Amino acid sequence: TAGSGVLTMASNSANATTPPFPVTAGSDVALSIVASFSLPGGLSDNQIFDLSNTKEAALGLPDGVDAVKPPPGSYTYSGMHDHGPMIPPKEGGGVAALVGFANAARKASDKYLTEIIEEEKAAAAAVDSIGAVQGGGKGRQKKGEKRKAELA
Repeated sequence: TAGSGVLTMASNSANATTPPFPVTAGSDVALSIVASFSLPGGLSDNQIFDLSNTKEAALGLPDGVDAVKPPPGSYTYSGMHDHGPMIPPKEGGGVAALVGFANAARKASDKYLTEIIEEEKAAAAAVDSIGAVQGGGKGRQKKGEKRKAELA
């Protein structure tokens, strides 16, 4: 498994029991998303996304962009419902913060996993080049090559 994400809610107040929901500006509830990665070989990483390092997401359409019916299979916010334009969503607050955290966590996850893949590709290329030098020009066999050689 490549990784997992955990949503956490922590209170800044020592005597708070149940956080209020929805979370409003000025409340004593701190929202964050913790992205935890556990990879084979013992490689792991935790990243925390909160208002100290991530900004709230804009939930509606940008200014000057008209609502249009999205193409089939599109799951992005378009501002349009089957029967016409929707009421613009409320901007800001806890939901906008969580969406911003989730977007930042996804981007960080993509970057982190891409770096791991690139490192593995570089290591495999190094093994191939060493094998080509030591094996008289033959590197690591590609999928199916061994079976073709056995049949010949």
